[in-house]
Amino acid sequence: MASKLKHHSLNMGVQAGRLRSVFPSSTIRFSQNELTWESSITPTPLSSIYEVKLHYVRGENPNVYVVAPKLILFPGESTLPHVYDTEKQWLCLYYRKAKEWNSNMLVADTVVPWACEWLCHYEIWLCTGTWQGGGIHNETGVEKQADKQKETIDEASSRKKQS
Repeated sequence: MASKLKHHSLNMGVQAGRLRSVFPSSTIRFSQNELTWESSITPTPLSSIYEVKLHYVRGENPNVYVVAPKLILFPGESTLPHVYDTEKQWLCLYYRKAKEWNSNMLVADTVVPWACEWLCHYEIWLCTGTWQGGGIHNETGVEKQADKQKETIDEASSRKKQS
């Protein structure tokens, strides 16, 4: 008979210790039930430097925000791709409903690298207008336009075959 395995939450001291070991110059504040981490990260050697903040409350998902610089938009876009909130620069890093992250995982080894990956995809999007980061998100204007063009071509092709 298979038993359901329970996972035990890592305490905030363990989370803070791992963050400190990986990012020694970062700022960490934590209590028994809450952790805030702030640091500068550079996703690749050619990337900009980003000031990020991770806020994690026990029993909730960790949230990551880009504090600085203010992220700019691809021309013609009104929102950032794959975020929960453009104004707050609150990044969408994983699909929460699928529970891709849980509290027995170290944020330093999961959420922070995912934020770096998101920033790499952001830099590519800024150059191309196409979000390459995957995930479940709302389509950007450029993606909607490309889909519309494809539908128009498909409809024209379908009409041509029927003639």
